Amino acid sequence: MLKIGESFVFEDDWSRRQSRLMYFEGDEDEAASWSVKIGFAMGDFNGEKISPSLCINPIDTDKKSVAELAGESFSVMTMEESCDREDSFYIYEHEPLVGYELKILEIKTNKAHIKCSGTLIVDGYAEPYTKEKFEIDSWIPIIESVKDWEKFGL
Repeated sequence: MLKIGESFVFEDDWSRRQSRLMYFEGDEDEAASWSVKIGFAMGDFNGEKISPSLCINPIDTDKKSVAELAGESFSVMTMEESCDREDSFYIYEHEPLVGYELKILEIKTNKAHIKCSGTLIVDGYAEPYTKEKFEIDSWIPIIESVKDWEKFGL
């Protein structure tokens, strides 16, 4: 579930492989990492129908398995850091986040319980650009290989 501002709520959408916590084990040349993408069902936002989504790109970790990620958190405090990482929130188009905190609360039965909150840019073309607070509380599939999608019928 996604809440934008005080009034707009969007349900999770697993229908198109757009929501996932990906874990990459890494190897001798590359560190282990995890990333999060969450897509939401179409809903009303200021009189328009939108399908918002969040993209948090890979985060290096010393964790040796996806199960060890429970309790992990990551934050970005500036829009510049979000731009550098190419993290984004999609409302009308992909925009960097002003700042956010992402937490993995629990790992259970091939799913991760994710909470994320912060400030997103609604319209980067507006002068000044418009922004809103957001909160996400979602259970998403854990994907470590392409075969994992079958577990979720996707």
